[in-house]
Amino acid sequence: MKIGQDSILGLFFAVTGCVALWIAIQYPFGTAGRMGPGYFPVIISSLLVVTGICVVIRSISASGDAFPAINLKALFMVPAAVVVFGLAIEPLGFLPAVLLLLVLSAATSVKFRFDWKASAGALVFSGLCTVLFVKLIGLPIPILGTWLQ
Repeated sequence: MKIGQDSILGLFFAVTGCVALWIAIQYPFGTAGRMGPGYFPVIISSLLVVTGICVVIRSISASGDAFPAINLKALFMVPAAVVVFGLAIEPLGFLPAVLLLLVLSAATSVKFRFDWKASAGALVFSGLCTVLFVKLIGLPIPILGTWLQ
């Protein structure tokens, strides 16, 4: 049997769902009419377990590709981009921090080219995130931080 990335992903879903289900069943479940704090987590984690099992079964029955080489650049750069986002959000503000997160994460791809299309897309996405999270949801995060004001 060849272990492919679908098999690994299915196992990850199933194990994560099992752990979440084990935690969730410790809360009162309630009923459909009067849901307890464990109702939604039990349902979602159960669905995650079922999804994981289905993905594993599908990956075993299908002839998939072998597990590809791990992109070490992405393995380290994406978590680093999240840390940079967390450190940059206060001094730079939400909009520049999201823009920085996008550029650093996208730079891990071998297909990434920093041209006007990528810049425009990142700016539009950062703007939409800013409108959604700061204006519509009302998160108390400055759009531009202290360094840029």
